[in-house]
Amino acid sequence: MKTNSSSQGGPERAVVLDAPGSPPLLALVGSANSGKTTLFNALTGSHYNTVNYPGATVEYTLGASRHLPNFSCRVMDTPGLTSLVPSSPDEKVTVDALFKEAFQPDVVLVVADANQLSRHLYLFRQLQQLGFPLVLVVTMEDLLRRKGLRVDEARLSELLDCPVISMDPRKSDHLEALSRALRSVYSEAQDSPRPSPSQYEHFASHLDEAHIATLFQTLDQVEQLALRPFSPEGSKETAASRDSRSSTYARTAGADGILLHPFWGLLIFLLSMCAIFTAIFWMATPLMNGIDFLFGHMVAGTKQLLPDSWLTDLFADGILGGIGAVSVFLPQIAILFLCMGYLEDSGYLARGAALVDRPLSKIGLNGKSFVPLLSGYACAIPGMMAARTISNRFERRLTIFIIPLMSCSARLPVYALLLAFLIPKNKPWLGGLALTGLYMMGIILGAIVSTVISRFARMKSRGTSGFMLELPALRRPVPRVVVISAWHKTAQYIRKAGPAIVVISLGLWVLTHTPTPPKSMQVGESSEYITVSHSYAASIGHVIEPMTRPLGLDWRGGVAMICGFAAREVFVSSLALVYRVQETQNDAGLSGKLLSRMHDLRFEDTGKLIFTPSTCVGMIVFFMIALQCLSTVAVARKEFGSWKPAIIQLTLFTGGAYLLAVITVQGLRALGVA
Repeated sequence: MKTNSSSQGGPERAVVLDAPGSPPLLALVGSANSGKTTLFNALTGSHYNTVNYPGATVEYTLGASRHLPNFSCRVMDTPGLTSLVPSSPDEKVTVDALFKEAFQPDVVLVVADANQLSRHLYLFRQLQQLGFPLVLVVTMEDLLRRKGLRVDEARLSELLDCPVISMDPRKSDHLEALSRALRSVYSEAQDSPRPSPSQYEHFASHLDEAHIATLFQTLDQVEQLALRPFSPEGSKETAASRDSRSSTYARTAGADGILLHPFWGLLIFLLSMCAIFTAIFWMATPLMNGIDFLFGHMVAGTKQLLPDSWLTDLFADGILGGIGAVSVFLPQIAILFLCMGYLEDSGYLARGAALVDRPLSKIGLNGKSFVPLLSGYACAIPGMMAARTISNRFERRLTIFIIPLMSCSARLPVYALLLAFLIPKNKPWLGGLALTGLYMMGIILGAIVSTVISRFARMKSRGTSGFMLELPALRRPVPRVVVISAWHKTAQYIRKAGPAIVVISLGLWVLTHTPTPPKSMQVGESSEYITVSHSYAASIGHVIEPMTRPLGLDWRGGVAMICGFAAREVFVSSLALVYRVQETQNDAGLSGKLLSRMHDLRFEDTGKLIFTPSTCVGMIVFFMIALQCLSTVAVARKEFGSWKPAIIQLTLFTGGAYLLAVITVQGLRALGVA
């Protein structure tokens, strides 16, 4: 039996869980936002994405334990779960992992938030009643101590008849004690049978309200007995600690009174987004210039060191040039991930979800759609997968349908290039405002599409809708956690985009250089132009040129747009290749060369400029709406459960993008904008 890929939405990996002789399997389970995935990172060093809101983990995530002393095991992270009776597809994933024979763990590590102990122990008690080997990890005790309380591990362990470890996963503390507990439980449970699916079905069928109410009463008593006053003296709560606890409550309540305010909260949210995107456009400029300069000199140096040949040009212009044209935008992508990671780790994003629940309800969604939509700003694939937390079928499918309208990180290189063409260099703040506007337009377009569909669709009667959310405490983010998470996401972007960039750049270079024209034509300064104009790429471009002309592009721009359907970020490197940007003789980096060349490029038949304000605005409109990622289409088909809605999504967004882009270009020209 095999599992799928990590929560980041990468390609599927075949991982055998029940291979003979393999290390024991440790499953992490617990409610969303309990610190479960952070603990997974601490145990494995995988540094997968962690979010202070339900929905980050939507499939099994596997890793080898690297930081558990004297206990080698495989660790499986699972989607958040509050009860063994699942209410959404992602919860069913966890239940399947626990009871299907090929997936069953050797030890279950239950993660519970110390601030919501009795509620989180409900899942623990269900697992215990079914006979799973358990270890309980209590997290976020630092927040509990601000309230003047602490968890008595020994007393809680006695009450639950189970090892209990209190730890902060972000600091990777108490791993030695956790390892001892796991070794002990695993040793005792090796010969014990695991709960069968039939046992689970019998258990689930006999759950009733009276049983649940009695269990929660018992767990409330367990919590009262396990919590102790926390003070400098350690034995009893002092007046000072009570005052501190009251002050903490007051500060949290005061902050939430502003952050969740229907006006001030929305204003703060919009200003925060504006500040993030301004930072992306402004702070990244020096780093981008450095990378641009570096690759420009790498290309020039390669051509000087290696013999003048077809192979040298292929390596320098096709590989180095293509990679450099996209690498130059990595600082902007990294800054985006850093800023979003800070908001996630602080607990602000959960408040954002609560804040937008009412507006989302007006367009057929609810607050549970917030994280999937927000994830779409990084990549549509994990966003679609995160939508499994939405129990209502109509709202889940509607969220998946509009996620591609969120401006993902792959669009950022295109936006950056076109905005740099349109915005004066001495006014970077205008670029930040424009970039914020583009990201906000994604939300507006998604709202329009969602409203139209929700008003006319007949599926909404299927399933129940509702939104319940536990707000995590506001806390100071740990810089190390934020930086590592941003690094991991940026590295994933490189791994995802890199192979496609290399393959497409090589393929496009070959298309623009074959077949080789007769030597009699390769004379003078126009030899490169002759080579490109007689290539296979030119033949393809001329076929589609009737469609690209209304967009303000010639056949070369059309070829670059086609390449963008494999990966949007490849569009930039494709422009550099088809317009022979690497051949310009100046000291600017690749991005600088591309920008300067764009100002001079003209149509072959009319001599008019190709890249004008109207053309660039039209291209921005197209890339803002079009669904240009084939892997996203494949994931959409999987999440919809059918090709039909995925094809409708692709056709509607791409066709609509083309029509709106043509209207934009021609409309601006009619108004006198070149």
